[in-house]
Amino acid sequence: MTEPFDEDSKPSRHSGHIGPGPKPGPKRAVNVSIDAKILAAAKTQGINLSQTLEDELRKRTQEAREAKWQEENREAFEAHNRFIEKHGIWSEKYRSW
Repeated sequence: MTEPFDEDSKPSRHSGHIGPGPKPGPKRAVNVSIDAKILAAAKTQGINLSQTLEDELRKRTQEAREAKWQEENREAFEAHNRFIEKHGIWSEKYRSW
């Protein structure tokens, strides 16, 4: 028999990520300076500082890689769009919509 629903239990949150997470790399100790009030609040709330920093760095470095890729490939996309505007799509005659 299953346990009854516990109204006092914490709701679970889904990160939105599907599939295995990133493979953890080797850990390295670093020194960081953090505002004392924020640090105290984080500790009070049980926030894992190492994991939080790692997650945020992973997110920001991914965003930076994506922005760099878009900038590096912008001209190629624009050239492709100019070609399509000038010559059309080769399969246009086969479209029925």
